[in-house]
Amino acid sequence: MEPDPQEHRGGISRRKFIHLGLHSYAGFQLAPPLLGSLAFLEACSTPVKTIHGACYHDCPDTCSWTVTTQGEKVTGFGPNSANPYTGNSLCSKMNFFPQEVTFHPDRILTPLKRVGPKGKGTFAPISWEQALTEVATKLSTIIQEKGGEAVMPYSFAGTEGLVQNNAMGSRFFARIGATRLARTICGDAAFAGVNAVNGGSTGVLPQDIIHSRYIIFWGTNPVLSNQHLWSLAQQARKQGAKLVVIDPFLSQTAAQADWHIQLYPGTDTALALALINVILAEELYDQAYVDKFTTGIAELRTHVAAYAPDTVAAITGVDAAVIQQLAREYAQGNPALIRVLIGMEHQANGASAFQAVAMLPALTGAWQQLGGGLLHFTFDLFGEALNWERITLGDTLQNPATRTVNMVQIGRALTDPALSPAIHALFVYNSNPAVIAPNQNLVRQGLEREDLLTVVLEHFLTDTARYADYVFPATSQLEHWDLLTSWGQTYINLNQPAIPPLGEAKPNSEFFRLLAAAMGFTEEYFGESDVEIIKKTLDSKHPYMAGITFDYLQEKGWAELQLPRPWLPFAEGNFATPSGKCEFVSSQLTAQGLPGLPAYRPVAYSEEEIKTYPLHCLTIKSTCGFLNSSHANVDRLRKEEGGPVLDIHQQDAAARGIVDGDSVKVFNANGVVSATARIRRKVKPGVVCLPQGFWSSLVAGNASANALTNDCLTDMGEGAALQENRVQVAKG
Repeated sequence: MEPDPQEHRGGISRRKFIHLGLHSYAGFQLAPPLLGSLAFLEACSTPVKTIHGACYHDCPDTCSWTVTTQGEKVTGFGPNSANPYTGNSLCSKMNFFPQEVTFHPDRILTPLKRVGPKGKGTFAPISWEQALTEVATKLSTIIQEKGGEAVMPYSFAGTEGLVQNNAMGSRFFARIGATRLARTICGDAAFAGVNAVNGGSTGVLPQDIIHSRYIIFWGTNPVLSNQHLWSLAQQARKQGAKLVVIDPFLSQTAAQADWHIQLYPGTDTALALALINVILAEELYDQAYVDKFTTGIAELRTHVAAYAPDTVAAITGVDAAVIQQLAREYAQGNPALIRVLIGMEHQANGASAFQAVAMLPALTGAWQQLGGGLLHFTFDLFGEALNWERITLGDTLQNPATRTVNMVQIGRALTDPALSPAIHALFVYNSNPAVIAPNQNLVRQGLEREDLLTVVLEHFLTDTARYADYVFPATSQLEHWDLLTSWGQTYINLNQPAIPPLGEAKPNSEFFRLLAAAMGFTEEYFGESDVEIIKKTLDSKHPYMAGITFDYLQEKGWAELQLPRPWLPFAEGNFATPSGKCEFVSSQLTAQGLPGLPAYRPVAYSEEEIKTYPLHCLTIKSTCGFLNSSHANVDRLRKEEGGPVLDIHQQDAAARGIVDGDSVKVFNANGVVSATARIRRKVKPGVVCLPQGFWSSLVAGNASANALTNDCLTDMGEGAALQENRVQVAKG
């Protein structure tokens, strides 16, 4: 339910809005009351401006928006209705973005220096000049005494904007020879699996789902995470499409599907190979397409013989008859579409699951029809279209011999006594590792080190910022320039600053320019402005960019890549693999000495582990109001979410004397999380589920879902196998 606009009135300041007026699906209007004739004359004499921008979140939608300003006041905010893909609405997280982020009363607007113990969040204001001087001095000493690799950045997709994400930060850390960060916590395992089969991740365009007649959402929940695609899927259903959801959790999407297939966590690879088994055994595949545009069918046929429906039923918990029916319906979908994102990658077999699923459209020839195939990432299209030289300059400057640490294992990196040199300086931006990284308590242990210089760029005092030595105020999306592509659709956006930065906030890019100057660095690339970087990135002759210029985007805000239509990338082969064909046996993997075919390899647990921790714990993004850990401090959204809830099956709850609404402890060797039990048949017996995203500092027990997770990696892509957790649950 939308909040009553009357509840958001208050006095105007640079940290809070005056008045929330009309609110609808298009956003809201904010206008100050006219306090006397002078205020009226001032308002009339100040021009009203409309500025274009876009949402910065790690989300496949990347919504275009407009901001209306009068002077330095924001008077309106909502979706850019001209964008045909995202123009109908923003999500509930973003409807009140200006006052819930930019003008939030708790926003950090001046540099802060720690004055108490790490983790307690006690700071005193400090000037930018003094803070930069102190950080530069300490950093120089660390580099001189320990070497550049004693410094490490930690960042991810707190903003998807190409400039503020890492364009300048990567240059700075390359310049000092800092430890390189493998930013693989999300997406890399999924890409590795699909890439092994197709040579890239691009497939069906999201807008073409309306042509599909059999849709499988596999491990994805678009009602919460991809709302504009969900709207298009509903159009397809009105035109006769059947919607199937494959997910171990009864998500909001699964609850609205025509058919929910609920498998055990981590068994997607086995299910996909069983579908292939049935399709081959019953000759439901497209012989002509397979013969002409694929390789390895004989090896695949032999391989999937071990994945007969009866065998896989015992692995997945899905009846053999259901597996057979799904295979038959999918093969005859005409056209059939499988939608995947990143949900099923967070398991030990994560990449293999995507590899197996990616084979299905080629096997059935679904690629030949509009709306048929695999709908996955779209970032490859922007990779082809744009001039990436200025964005990726930091990668070019890096010494390839410099060591790399995986961000998934940040806890290990900060606490491993054998790591040489040890990490003595940590810079965190666009991320909140104390919440989002696995093995939370080990991460905290590392952050507590008094000999670790920790610098954080942030809007709020997050769980990570509480451990910082220095916190620098970052600008919000309403206050800086940026260029946004998308990993889930085909539109590019220019984000223009709508208002001057509040307080002393500065863009991430400017922080690294200033720190470089404080360090005495004089390289020209530190002097490049954000607008210059954007213009050079847009300077491309690729046909996808025809007519898309800086001036065009400054006027319109967004543009769609000029892709050929209809978009049928693999109707006649043309896969980007070494063979040019869909590879059932991946030549890329075999060249690396890896198995060319996906296989289900269960995680081995000892009898003692299973006895002590008998439940499989999912930790998923099931919150409506949070995006990873962003917005988890916003009062409105926290109230809507309530506290962490543990979904548990009635059978498992009864065995522990737990009833719906009880307070429970979820625990394993890594930690303990407090939650409220919910018994709604959302999980199978033997499985429990906790939501990701809550800040530990704002919930009972001072621990959130990642206090239970392990920092093990996926089979390929070095992603986070976050869902491979065993726990026990007790009342209390």
